[in-house]
Amino acid sequence: MHAYLTRLGLRPEVQTYFRPFYESDELGNLLFPFGDEGEHFGFAFHRLPLTDNCWLAGNLHFPQVSLVILSASALDAVSWLNKKYHSFLATQNLLFVALGAGISHAQLRWIRENFSGKKCLLIFGNDVLGRIADLKVAAALRGWPLSIYLAADGQLLVNFRSENFFFSQETFSLAAFERTAGVRLGVSTNKPLKHNSFFEELKAEAGLLI
Repeated sequence: MHAYLTRLGLRPEVQTYFRPFYESDELGNLLFPFGDEGEHFGFAFHRLPLTDNCWLAGNLHFPQVSLVILSASALDAVSWLNKKYHSFLATQNLLFVALGAGISHAQLRWIRENFSGKKCLLIFGNDVLGRIADLKVAAALRGWPLSIYLAADGQLLVNFRSENFFFSQETFSLAAFERTAGVRLGVSTNKPLKHNSFFEELKAEAGLLI
């Protein structure tokens, strides 16, 4: 068990599940490796890398994976499983993929090459960046190119199949895009009801969200 994770309220079985996929620095802060970089967490800070690499946890033998859970941070993944743990009869065929502070073309290409046809769940944040991530990753999984821009008036412009679709930042979502564009990407999302991310929800439940 790790003292920080215990203070955050993580179930012992969830800590055991993720133990092979994180490290600790000399002060006991948590490190989740993204190749040569990493997500770094202490109670005074939380840093996400901007990288072409990913953090992986769970079943790393991709043909055996039945559900891929994609998130921005490793701690969102940890928090989500802590909340949903009893929904699974078994966790041995889950794979968690965290992308970090941004989503690169290299990451989207890798996701498409490895998980197209897999059942995927997106647990990015409730803010506009998280909802943009939903659309980018869902489109990559389908192999559908699109571009997302911030227009001069503050609206989001999505260019898809040579057509422009405009959304306010408040109403934009993967579902809103599907309705407006008349398409179904076939990828599910899951978000906490009262917080921006599952990690924020976990901290709030532990009395640590300021």
